[in-house]
Amino acid sequence: MALKIFFYISLFLSIIFYFLPIESLKDSMKKEDRAIFIFENPTMYTLDEESLSKKIVSKQAVKYKTRDELYFADINIYNKDIKKEFNKENLKAEFIEKKGEKYYLSNRVKYKRDEYIKFNTNELFFDNTKKIARNTQFFDAMYYDNFYSGTNLYFDMNTNYIKSRRTHFIIEPEKKDKK
Repeated sequence: MALKIFFYISLFLSIIFYFLPIESLKDSMKKEDRAIFIFENPTMYTLDEESLSKKIVSKQAVKYKTRDELYFADINIYNKDIKKEFNKENLKAEFIEKKGEKYYLSNRVKYKRDEYIKFNTNELFFDNTKKIARNTQFFDAMYYDNFYSGTNLYFDMNTNYIKSRRTHFIIEPEKKDKK
């Protein structure tokens, strides 16, 4: 009799454990996102058919499955369009998260296009495919010799269209040499 009870309990438990979803238990014990590669002091180049298109220098680069993280990074994106009147764009920040061609920059962010457009802020979202930079925090900028500051920056780099909120301009008139 005890053998029959043991057999039925074992059969009952095996049927329950067979249909119990193991995957949901694994999902509930969510593993942390682990780094695939960690590079110290890397210099990374992106080349196309013609020449160098991007150069990235950082103190540390961490490669995850879906994103890259760069610490104390300096990114140079070189202009390929002959119609545009600049040579390169430069992005610097203490932390950069890169997902595809979209960048999130934080902590002492600096954007520079040659020597005539410069932005300083603590946060910047940069889309390299659409060529749009935006943020939600305070920024200050220089456009040629003119000072510009505000919040909620939107900068379309294709058309050089800039808009923001709480804007403040200081426009310097051209200085002419008097003889």
